[in-house]
Amino acid sequence: MGCGLRKLTDPEDSSPGKIFSTLKRPQVETKTDVAYEYVLLDFTLQASSHPEVIRIHSVEDIATKVEAYYLQGYVVGALHPILHPSGPRAPLPASHLYRAVLLRPKASPKHPAAPSTRRHPRLLIEECPVPGDAEMGDIAKELMEKVNAAARGGMRFVGFIPQLHPPPRCCNGTGQGAGVEPPSTVARPSADDSQSSRDKGGPGRWPVDGGPRDATHQEGSQAQRDLDSSPRTAQPRKGEEPRLYAAFNAFEDDPACWSYQEGVLSMKVARKGAVISALDADWLELTTLYYKQGFSLTDAFVCWDSPRGDHLPKSLEGFFIYEEEGSVLPGSPRKGNDAIVVEQWTVIEGAAVPQGAAVKADYGPLLHTLAEFGWLLTSVLPTPVLRQDRDGNLATKQVVFLQRPVLCSPAAQTPTCSGPAPMTVAECRCPLGPADGHGPVSEALQRLCRGQLHGQAEPAAVR
Repeated sequence: MGCGLRKLTDPEDSSPGKIFSTLKRPQVETKTDVAYEYVLLDFTLQASSHPEVIRIHSVEDIATKVEAYYLQGYVVGALHPILHPSGPRAPLPASHLYRAVLLRPKASPKHPAAPSTRRHPRLLIEECPVPGDAEMGDIAKELMEKVNAAARGGMRFVGFIPQLHPPPRCCNGTGQGAGVEPPSTVARPSADDSQSSRDKGGPGRWPVDGGPRDATHQEGSQAQRDLDSSPRTAQPRKGEEPRLYAAFNAFEDDPACWSYQEGVLSMKVARKGAVISALDADWLELTTLYYKQGFSLTDAFVCWDSPRGDHLPKSLEGFFIYEEEGSVLPGSPRKGNDAIVVEQWTVIEGAAVPQGAAVKADYGPLLHTLAEFGWLLTSVLPTPVLRQDRDGNLATKQVVFLQRPVLCSPAAQTPTCSGPAPMTVAECRCPLGPADGHGPVSEALQRLCRGQLHGQAEPAAVR
């Protein structure tokens, strides 16, 4: 069986999310010398009735849309679809939503803002060949060669972004991809961006006060038909073939260099027909050894589509992409990282309505709270797992990865590599009353998850 996989069931979990960490809650809330500012921008390949969602015609357009933020010292730390539109179900309008997470270190006396004369990096997005039916090892080798070749040219990898089933164009400007550019579609930063995003939960403008509840399905609901259907005969039309892009931050004057390697990613899945309805993985067991050696988790690549034939596997394989910065002096101790992993239900309103899809509730408020304690978001893994809440909104599961340098002596930061390192997991699962938690992170967790962080416990064994 796969590494660290628990027996998977498909419960009607009413929790908006789960939190896993290598630290106890008081340590998570420890201040460090560095804090971050985040701005969350949402993009769509369709015309949108939501002014905060920025219209693009291709994922490549995002590079020009964020240029003004780069001039303010931000860089894109993660770029991902809101949901991964894989599998046999017909693509929803929400499949055309994308999220860019921009970040910069918060200015302080110890870390002043970069001078305006310094040359800023720029975002580059390039199309890649779409992996075919090759084995995962061959796919990893091909993609890692591309990433490392770009890194040797001074580019820092952000992630791979799929663009599946571009919206069809229709006549008379009424189609989903009519090509009419709404006004003010270039993202422009303002002095209030970070605070507004903090107070309002990111570009969706809604706080996280709950997640998907037990669905009350209505007969004839279009969203639910799209959610549960498995139209095996549905095939992409001409011009709708899937595409894959690679995003990089290009640093022309930075002497730092990076290298990348893959790590194992294995998870169990449950299915309803051919549609993936639940997933489970021991995220920390898979990643902590790399974190403790000072690597940064940059991206996760999974082939979600079912293989051809009648056999539907109960597990999926993929790979994590880890970054190693080459500026560390040879022989010097490498500072390790602690980690937080969030399994987050992101709620999308109007997910099945053309021009009406937008993020309603997501990881934004928790991210802004953790930023004050030096937590850096490095990757978001979108999934095709969907559910419907009582209001008719769809929710999709995302997995958010954050890290922070360990706050202990160098001798304790680099474990031996003779085998899997012992680790601990802080997991939120149980009901959290108003008096159970204190502090800003605890308050954010109450909004994210009706659960609490237990004391440290050993990870579940393979079953």
